Amino acid sequence: MKQTSMLLLGTTLSYLFCSAQASAQVLEEVIVTAQKREQSLQEVPISVMAFDGEQLERQIKTEVKDLARIVPGLTFSEPTTNAGRSVKIRGVGTQSFGSVIDQSVGVVVDGVVASSVVASFIEFSDVERLEVLRGPQGMLFGKNASAGLINISTRSPSAELSAGFGATYGSDNLINLNGYVSGPLGSDKLLGLISVYNNSYDGLIKNTFPGEKDSNDKDQYGGRVKLHWLATDALDLTFTHSIVADSPTRGHSALVEVIPGSVIDLEGGKVSNEGDSTFDQDYSVQDTDVDVSILELNYQLENMTFTSISSYTKETFEDRNAADNYGRTALPANDNDTEIKQYTQELRLTSDTDGDLKYVAGLYYFQRDYDNSFIRIIDFYGLGLIPVPSLQSSIIKDEQAKQQSYAAFGQATWSFTDNTRLSLGARYNYEEIEGYENRTRIPGTIQEGAEGVKEDSDTDSAWSWRIIGEHDVTDSAMVYASIARGYKGPAVNTLGGNSFGADFIVGPEIPTSYELGIKSEWLDNRLRLNAAAYYTEFEDFQASAQVPGVIPPEFFLTNAGELETQGIEVELQALPTENLFLTGGIAYTDAAFSDYESSPCYEGQTEDLGCIDGSQDLSGAKLPNAPEWMVNVSADYTIPLSTYNFDVFLRGDYSWRDESIYAVDQNPLHVIEAYDLLDLYAGIRASDGRYTLQVFIKNALDDYYISTIGGQQVVGAITAQAYNYDYKRRYGIQLSMNF
Repeated sequence: MKQTSMLLLGTTLSYLFCSAQASAQVLEEVIVTAQKREQSLQEVPISVMAFDGEQLERQIKTEVKDLARIVPGLTFSEPTTNAGRSVKIRGVGTQSFGSVIDQSVGVVVDGVVASSVVASFIEFSDVERLEVLRGPQGMLFGKNASAGLINISTRSPSAELSAGFGATYGSDNLINLNGYVSGPLGSDKLLGLISVYNNSYDGLIKNTFPGEKDSNDKDQYGGRVKLHWLATDALDLTFTHSIVADSPTRGHSALVEVIPGSVIDLEGGKVSNEGDSTFDQDYSVQDTDVDVSILELNYQLENMTFTSISSYTKETFEDRNAADNYGRTALPANDNDTEIKQYTQELRLTSDTDGDLKYVAGLYYFQRDYDNSFIRIIDFYGLGLIPVPSLQSSIIKDEQAKQQSYAAFGQATWSFTDNTRLSLGARYNYEEIEGYENRTRIPGTIQEGAEGVKEDSDTDSAWSWRIIGEHDVTDSAMVYASIARGYKGPAVNTLGGNSFGADFIVGPEIPTSYELGIKSEWLDNRLRLNAAAYYTEFEDFQASAQVPGVIPPEFFLTNAGELETQGIEVELQALPTENLFLTGGIAYTDAAFSDYESSPCYEGQTEDLGCIDGSQDLSGAKLPNAPEWMVNVSADYTIPLSTYNFDVFLRGDYSWRDESIYAVDQNPLHVIEAYDLLDLYAGIRASDGRYTLQVFIKNALDDYYISTIGGQQVVGAITAQAYNYDYKRRYGIQLSMNF
């Protein structure tokens, strides 16, 4: 399949260069804010991919995990809890159930970093522009983003009254609804916008236990209000308040293989090589509510703009995780109640675009307060698996943590010739972090070592910096080279494994990245070709690990030594003819641990397989969910019907990804095989853009694939798997209208 994908991309490239013909049309300029100011994508010396909201809606890309289909080198992991989700760029990302840990790939919405991993991966709502920045971005975007950043800008209020709505219906009762109204509020100085959405579909994993619900569904709604006040010619303020409510029903993944005689086997766990069903008398419910308030002020000075962004976020997360993949449950309780409050303040000066010297400088403050209560009751006696009525590893746990960060940052770009520029940037971070945990063992528990009080605090300071040189080879081609040192601060280990000797506070994660790139346009701006080659080293990478042989599974956060990632990314856009628009991308990623000598073993790993005294040497091992090759190609063909005032369009999106290991511990049973996907669209679009109606087929080739693979061998699950919505062929119809 890899050879087929390479051939397809090569054929597409050849077609672009050989069949391009004279056309009045050129590629539209793409504007991004990757350097805290509006710039053309072709002028930014960073590896960036950008999408507008209309494009995402047209391709039915409604959440962060959908980006894995259109951004080569980006992958997404989604286990059976929202808190375990993870996005990776260039093979690197934080995969942890802990909430007091910054993500290596940050998510920023309207200038404000998401409060936690749960809040990071909510649905897209009323997006104006989305940018994926590769490589360390914490120097300008905060104290995290050590591997990359997803920067989302939402729709701004309009000066004239406008409104619109969209509706999508598809297989398994996929229903996506959204709408907005925007315009002046009694004055051309005060503009407002209100937008709402509701996205849902039925459970993907069918529960064959009588009377129980299917699981892994979607049920999310949200809204946003924006007020934009043009106070004077120099001063404007924007207030934004957004809400999100997410209530999916989660179940454990469908099982591929179980251990004979194990808990799951004895209790009737459903097994199938390509199964999307389970047998479980329980399911999990996860309720997430996120409220975000943002006040942005911009004041135009003589040669610069002063910006203030203040934000307050409150997030509550309730997780009733009772699913265990077999008939009767051993989990009478497995409940998390989490509250996170976050406050950020950014003050920034941005120079005007005229002149040989351009700069951005600012101050930043971040505070996050975390409070969690947890109860877990394990009852194997009720299943007849232990001889006396005892509770196995049953605990009550209370946790609190507080993080504060103070930073000063700046970047200056000097044009010392008409064609050559040098950028120097630096950021100083000072971190304060403290954590508390009180773990109480419920009377009658068999397992010892599962109680006690942990309390610790730490401070840290570090410099991040970036040097970029760029040169215009021609009027339409720029090359650049950069060196960047990033930083991700220390974290509190809230996973529970500290009861087994893990550090309560883990150290910071430090990347150093080298990049060479080109931004270019050819054939009279009908072909855009951008590429980058990179090499990045991470010191003290923050990773989750599992305590071997412990029932129930215990995880902990650790600094996993050093890792390296290197590779090449290529993206193109082209207009071979006036009516044909082509895009394509390819990413090669070689991501591996360079020094990780004391990693926990996987369940069942013997000394012959490298497990010595409970640990293994993973130096040289591949990073999880980091396929070497990823490819995507899209074609959009328009047939104008001017007589009827609308156009007919046909679109195809193809993506392919290489196989990858899913587990840090390199369990050979947890490999995701290579797969390719084809989506097809056909519809009509009004010539003035007021309406679009299309039908679609997702995964048109019906290529069965899995998004997550794992297992808990201590209870008998050797391999288990989870799915995305389009793991099999899906059909649907979509209508959008604007007034």
